[in-house]
Amino acid sequence: MSAKINHMAMVSPIYPMLAKFYEAYFGLKPSGKTSRPLNAMTVGDGYVGLNINPQRDGYVAGIDHFGMVVDSIDEVMERARSKFPTAAIVKRPSTRPFAAYSAHDPDGNVFDLAQRDESDKLVGVYAEQSAAGWNQDRYLNKFAIRTLHAEQCAEFYTDVVGLKPVNKTDSEGFHLTDGRVTLSIMQWSIPIFEGMGIKRPGADHIGFKVENMDTFKEHVRTTMGGNTFLNPMPLGGNKEAEARKAFLAKTAGGKMQMADPGGNWIVVTDE
Repeated sequence: MSAKINHMAMVSPIYPMLAKFYEAYFGLKPSGKTSRPLNAMTVGDGYVGLNINPQRDGYVAGIDHFGMVVDSIDEVMERARSKFPTAAIVKRPSTRPFAAYSAHDPDGNVFDLAQRDESDKLVGVYAEQSAAGWNQDRYLNKFAIRTLHAEQCAEFYTDVVGLKPVNKTDSEGFHLTDGRVTLSIMQWSIPIFEGMGIKRPGADHIGFKVENMDTFKEHVRTTMGGNTFLNPMPLGGNKEAEARKAFLAKTAGGKMQMADPGGNWIVVTDE
């Protein structure tokens, strides 16, 4: 039993700009075979795809969900039904070739599922990068969720999907890995947001591993000077913004925290 985190997704009214941001700052590359400009901009690191979907009526902008490839959908569904009856998995329309199924954990956090023997369906979106054996030194290495029953959800992703627990000391919560990408599951409750606005439960931040922090910080500095339209959203400023900045650094860890132009939190490390 094993799982691979193969994509992450966010929703934004400026989705083309966000794709260019992740290209410029982290070196992600666009899908080479499939263009879906009306549906999403998709970039990737050769292992994980980042789907940036347009914000449509009724949807909230921000980091939205992640997706996994598993050995057997049937086995995952059976384990979910027997151990976590409040979780659910449904088949998606054929227009979602990279996500044959969608599911939610016991707290309602949404994720996509595909089966390894159906991996040919992934090629048309972003997995041609992985199929070609391409990868890079800067890559997506973390997807973090903040949820009401964090321990139960961590058990779900371990027992049902097959992610492996890993010890981490630089950030709070429960941390599970597929061997490369970490799923971090953190506790949500209103009191932890003292001094700032309440952040709703759900996806919290994404993370990147870079080759060297000094090199990356210099790249950020020169890239910001080269095109201000793609500049990260500043962290801190007034009292409440400083509280958010400190909260992110304390709870998410990493060596650097930043936000993309859409305000999505990013944690960066070289370890």
